[in-house]
Amino acid sequence: MPESAAEPDQPAPSRTMLERAILIIEALVDEGGPVGPRSLGRTIDIDRSAVSRILLQLSELGVVERVEAGYQPGPRLFEIARLLGALDTLPAAAHAALVTLVKQFDETCYVCAIHGDSAVFLYEEQSTKPLRYVADLGRAVPLHAGAAGRAILAGMSRVDAARRLGRGPLPRLTAKTITEVKKILDMAEADAERGYTVSMGERVEGGVAVAAPYFDQSGTCIGSVVYTSPVDRFSDPDRVGAGVKAAAAALSARLGHRR
Repeated sequence: MPESAAEPDQPAPSRTMLERAILIIEALVDEGGPVGPRSLGRTIDIDRSAVSRILLQLSELGVVERVEAGYQPGPRLFEIARLLGALDTLPAAAHAALVTLVKQFDETCYVCAIHGDSAVFLYEEQSTKPLRYVADLGRAVPLHAGAAGRAILAGMSRVDAARRLGRGPLPRLTAKTITEVKKILDMAEADAERGYTVSMGERVEGGVAVAAPYFDQSGTCIGSVVYTSPVDRFSDPDRVGAGVKAAAAALSARLGHRR
């Protein structure tokens, strides 16, 4: 039987009115100030006349408002944002990310936040296994020792990370703690490329941690999502790293961060 001819390339389906409206609102928010239909159209690749029509409808609903320099978010959009902010606080967003991770791996996971030159464990979801890694909530740990802190460094620029580490030498917590500032900065850069950090016994002997940074609406790294386990149960760093990276990205998205 002869092979069937290849299907010709099909044109991409046109966006619905709702999809275009959402793209316009997102682009308007990203601009951070008034912008006109022409500029918005170029940004999201939609015809200027279509953008103008949708903006007019959104302005009638109060979602956007017309000002001298173009359009900007309107009072109704700010009201929606306030309502969502009240519903989706950091504890709620962190809980959702942690539940997903623990369901996937059944190991204790944490959300940390940066505090000065330290990382603080704020939220946790426990493993069901009797032997598990435990970190004290509210406890500050150094940024250089362990995945929780180094993932935060990976979410910063090298200059900012170096400023927070100082000139060194850095304190050694275990035999595997890395104390050289340059080496930590180099590792943080490699972690940033990979998207997650792995630490084995650098802060707690016999413990493993995998962490990824999360970001706020402005794109600033404000903490890390952390998987922990005893070293003898850790066998698939790539799979765990991918899971932690996805959880951190989901948390960032709920906090308003868009890549």
